[in-house]
Amino acid sequence: MDTETKPLWTTTREALGKTWTVGLWPNDVALGSTDGLGSGLTGSTHIRDQVIAVKAAGPPDQKDETLLHELLETSFVKMDIPYEEATINRLTSTLFAFLRGFGLWHEFPWPDRQENCTQVQERDG
Repeated sequence: MDTETKPLWTTTREALGKTWTVGLWPNDVALGSTDGLGSGLTGSTHIRDQVIAVKAAGPPDQKDETLLHELLETSFVKMDIPYEEATINRLTSTLFAFLRGFGLWHEFPWPDRQENCTQVQERDG
């Protein structure tokens, strides 16, 4: 993650006995892409710092799916389970579809969700 670029928005959540920061970052270079060519990177996790970074561009549902992807990767790492990125990608897509389809997915309160915009603006203003 680019340490000079600041997140556009952050919030904290508790999990695994730690406080995690979830943030929206301006681009894939800020997330850690090294090619600078728009690699398509939409998220990254820094387990040691308990930071989950999600690319700000894109609709809230895409951010939700990216967040789920990062949570799955973090779970595999924390449980010391070997994995391949392609496996996490397929698992994320399938699990996200099931959770949404069964009404078990609770939308994350990204600031660009309509119902959350006023609250975020009031807090910042």
